[in-house]
Amino acid sequence: MSKLSVSAAFIITLTLTSLAFILDDLLALALLSTLSFALTVKNIKKVKWVYLLLLISLIGVLVNALMFSNKGETILMVFGLPVRWGAVIAFAKVSLKLLLIAGAGSWFILSYTPLEVARGLERELGLPKGVSFSVAYAFRLMPLLARDFKEIQDMRVQRGRRRIPLTPMDLASMLTPLLRVGYERAFWTGVAVELRGFRLRRVKREFKLFYKNGELQDFSAVGA
Repeated sequence: MSKLSVSAAFIITLTLTSLAFILDDLLALALLSTLSFALTVKNIKKVKWVYLLLLISLIGVLVNALMFSNKGETILMVFGLPVRWGAVIAFAKVSLKLLLIAGAGSWFILSYTPLEVARGLERELGLPKGVSFSVAYAFRLMPLLARDFKEIQDMRVQRGRRRIPLTPMDLASMLTPLLRVGYERAFWTGVAVELRGFRLRRVKREFKLFYKNGELQDFSAVGA
């Protein structure tokens, strides 16, 4: 059984992400975002934090739509504020764009390990070592950040505070330690890979669209 190569999957993901910024047609965005989301449904538990962040971001999207795109025919009244057709359309478009980006990225994350991503981008697309490593490390960092975020939530509950941030101060108190831990982890990871001769590695270039059975395991022998 063949499997799509890292380079091909990366190009598809990059294309879908670009389309999220380019497309303005509601139907096209709905179709692509639904497709990208469907690709992750089977393993959605592994990337549930991505969609959780998406849901949180929709609050800002809604506020922005009501402030800058609330034009046209009034559809309903919410706490005395008229919600017009323009705000609904703007909210729907931006929400679908974010869902398309989240779905495409989640599909790529679920399809390969960080090592496969780094090796594939170096070997097949010829990306610089630093870029390939940064992309792979970002994928490795995401579940770690999700774990750190949960630990911060647990500590807030133990101190008698809200688990879910509802105010700017709540958000700041959660993001500050999260970013601090992420920075320390990234810094010492960089030091560790440099001490192992990261800059001296040589990579064999070979572009492929598909991998055959067992070929992904051969990545460990590439380069050096």
